[in-house]
Amino acid sequence: MTTSPLFVPDKEVSAWVTETQPKEARAWLNSLPLADDGDSARDIYQALYTLNRLEVAPQNRLELMELYQAPVATVSSVLGSQFRGLALPLAAELRQLAELIRQLKMEMAIGYKCAINDLQAARLSRSRRQSWILASERALWYLGEVLLDSYQIYMPPPPGVWREIHALYRLAEEQDRLTDAIELADEGDTRQTTIYERYRQIVLLGLCNPYQLAQTECALVSAFLQRRSEQAVVSKRLDVADPAGQFLIDLSRDIPPALFPLRRQVRPSADLRVLNTIELARVVHGLIKRLEQGEAVDALDLSPALRATAWRDLLRRMIKFWGLPPKRQYARNKIRGHFSLCTGINALHFFGSGRNAFEPPDDNEQPELQEQDEATDKRAQAHDRNSQGDKAKGAGPQRGTSAVPPRWLAQAGVATPESFPVDRWQLRDESARGLQLSREGGASVQVRIGDLLGIQSPHDAGVWRVGVVRWIKSPEVKRIDMGVERLAPTMTPAAVKPVSSGRAAVGRYTQALLLPAIPALRRPPTLLVARGVYEPNCDLHLVTGQEPARTVRPSKLLERTASFDQVAFVEVDAR
Repeated sequence: MTTSPLFVPDKEVSAWVTETQPKEARAWLNSLPLADDGDSARDIYQALYTLNRLEVAPQNRLELMELYQAPVATVSSVLGSQFRGLALPLAAELRQLAELIRQLKMEMAIGYKCAINDLQAARLSRSRRQSWILASERALWYLGEVLLDSYQIYMPPPPGVWREIHALYRLAEEQDRLTDAIELADEGDTRQTTIYERYRQIVLLGLCNPYQLAQTECALVSAFLQRRSEQAVVSKRLDVADPAGQFLIDLSRDIPPALFPLRRQVRPSADLRVLNTIELARVVHGLIKRLEQGEAVDALDLSPALRATAWRDLLRRMIKFWGLPPKRQYARNKIRGHFSLCTGINALHFFGSGRNAFEPPDDNEQPELQEQDEATDKRAQAHDRNSQGDKAKGAGPQRGTSAVPPRWLAQAGVATPESFPVDRWQLRDESARGLQLSREGGASVQVRIGDLLGIQSPHDAGVWRVGVVRWIKSPEVKRIDMGVERLAPTMTPAAVKPVSSGRAAVGRYTQALLLPAIPALRRPPTLLVARGVYEPNCDLHLVTGQEPARTVRPSKLLERTASFDQVAFVEVDAR
């Protein structure tokens, strides 16, 4: 085994064969049907695995690894499209595909590490020194890609990845090559990068609580950092006066950066570095301000995959990641038990309504709503919306889930289990605000970050509490761990319909949930509606129980996830 701090496998004879000359390897790679299925990916993996365990001249190895980059990127994209965006748990064959992608990139990193060790053992001429820098940057890139893939499928990273990332940084630091420019591998991108920049991107992403990010958000943060990480600084200075925006990196350990200790003095060590994110947080704050002032996403060099409002939310979270996170307010207790879970507004509406199927209210049976519309329309001619909002009333008392089912819920009997599945999850620990839950084996209820959950305790039959998925990990096949934040102890099934500018209801009623006020959190009554129902400055017709329909005005968007919006509201005075 090599004495290098970088792991490379022993050289061995393999039953597999591979091309070791660049010309023949290029011809073979060009002949592969990369977009067909997983066969090409497995062929490439076998070739890389074999190549990394053969003696090859350093320059030949480096040229070969550069040839493999485009095919690996193509098959990874094709295979990844089959499972990215899906809820967990993944089917066994999809998890195998995800693991194949990770192993492809691990072998790419190993190949470049082999080149680093071979070049390190030889006398580094000027050309070989540049090759060494390129191989180090590429190895960092692929190890970072392994982490990103792990985050996006909520699996723990392979052991040793963080230690190898830190070791590559330390080697470049010792060689004084951290800031040497390297051409990016992407032929369509003319930018250059450095080992220092690549390392900062990886450690900053590791600070972003990636298991709390949706898959698309994780990729967007990664892309953001590829262009915006230059304001972060890694240094050897441990004399930190204010720990806000400061993080401790231990180059000797297989872990990401951690919060700088608040009350413990850090002893000097050759293994420790400090990551300062204060200036980066200021840059992000400036972007938020510019978005709020109406600048376009494209003008700020942000991905158009997200609208400006969604980018503002994500950028605000980045500031929290790279600042000083708040202390945990509630202690967690290790408790064993189980809960029943359902997912989504429609499922919670169904069970909260005593298993009655949803049937939209009939507008013809609501003369009071038409009268309210007429009165509101007259008032709208005299006052603008802002002045109306100042005079609007607060929300009235809420009904619990034990309320008499409203007349517009059709008595359709009990739904089949396939309609709204319910699974039993094990409780690992809980606090006043949240739960840590786990499930092994197959699951009917699939979950994503930001999904709305119905939570039922075995001691509270018929009572469904409301929660939201905050983080997910899948450490083993068919095992899922997740963190759930409690949103409300009760909820009232409701129906909502947007109101047009002419004060007439448009479209059809859809399911919604009315959550009670939570005085301890200074939270007013709120509505949970499906993503896309809420629009700024757009009133809603609201029907709850057997009460007359009324018009409400959303006053503040409290949260938006991929599946729901939570809004505070005021009632419109129709008189």
